[in-house]
Amino acid sequence: MARGIQMANNELEIRLTGDLDAKKIHNDHLALITILSVHPFVRNNLLMDLEVSSDFAKTVEDRFAYKINFTSTKGIAYVSSKDSKPCLAFSGGVDSTAALMLMPKNTICAWLDRPQLAERTLYNKTAAKYTMEYAKKLGYEVHKVYCDIEHIRKPVGFPVDLTSGMTAIAIASQRDVDSIAYGMVMESAYRTGHAKFRDYPRSFHYKSWAPLFAAAGIPLHLPVGGVSEVGTSKIVLESEFNGAARSCIRGEWPDPCNNCWKCFRKTLVDNRLLGIPSSESSMTEWVKVREVKYKLKSWPVSHENVLAWALKGANVSGATANSLLARLEGSRRELNLLSRWYPPSIELIPEKYRESFKLLISNYLETMSTDEITQSESLDISDWLGSDIAGLAREEFEKIVNPSTNQAQE
Repeated sequence: MARGIQMANNELEIRLTGDLDAKKIHNDHLALITILSVHPFVRNNLLMDLEVSSDFAKTVEDRFAYKINFTSTKGIAYVSSKDSKPCLAFSGGVDSTAALMLMPKNTICAWLDRPQLAERTLYNKTAAKYTMEYAKKLGYEVHKVYCDIEHIRKPVGFPVDLTSGMTAIAIASQRDVDSIAYGMVMESAYRTGHAKFRDYPRSFHYKSWAPLFAAAGIPLHLPVGGVSEVGTSKIVLESEFNGAARSCIRGEWPDPCNNCWKCFRKTLVDNRLLGIPSSESSMTEWVKVREVKYKLKSWPVSHENVLAWALKGANVSGATANSLLARLEGSRRELNLLSRWYPPSIELIPEKYRESFKLLISNYLETMSTDEITQSESLDISDWLGSDIAGLAREEFEKIVNPSTNQAQE
């Protein structure tokens, strides 16, 4: 468990609406929801008053550091029909919307409707609500499901990253769902936005969770797992959702807050894609934003490959942008591969949907070349992080961002 995170409540609520009945949630799916909810807080034993299938019970056995016990393991496994559909854990953000564009038109969208229980919160639902209504108008089946899972822990947040798909899991058995999709991008899955490439399908994270979803009859489905944030932005800008989806969760729709890390990163990417100038004056204002300043202190910066790609555009000018780019590892290499699809990620798509996925993604993105695949898989920027050039660039950028601090030190 991350330092400072603790379990704050021992109950959570999921409110199914319409003809959906909580009593009809499959027991294997209830078990998966429970594990996703309490995983970080369990030490020795997790007891569940559920009769699950033997396949699910066998899959979770010895998978985690704690023991999981069920009332019975003689339950009937969930099996979707030949006419089944995928379900997307749909947030309404750019990455999630791009994932939807790479899935069949009959994809079910499940939005986890987070309650605003605190009197003071930065979270604003208006953008997500707009995108959900827009998706419904386009003919998608959309389920808005209230779920207070984020309040089971303190500080507020998801216990596990895949917990965001809980509402999709909850409706799966009643909507004949055959897979659960997420908008997890390549920077997160393969960690191409971090210090070193990770072979995600062979990673501890994937090997821990993917078998549980598969054993529950709803395998993981990651359409943008091999797509960078550059690619997801390009997909949405060229799709029917252009102008109807955004990643900022703070501003009142239709306006983003323009005061958060997501707004900074996504705006720079969109500006390059659309040819909108990112001037010295705009960059100066961006680096004054408290959250942006904080994020840019990281070493390396999260998703710094995406930032470097955006700052390399001909639309960018000024000393601040140049100094920030010099401080990023991506300044030393060509990054056009970020606008292309990483083909080995096809294994993150259920077999049933692979051929249609390839056709859909070809409408938006080119495929990486063999050399670009090798470049992606050999990513390791530790030499850069420890170099004198990088250290000096970092210091020079700090002088631009915090001139008063530097003057005081002198």
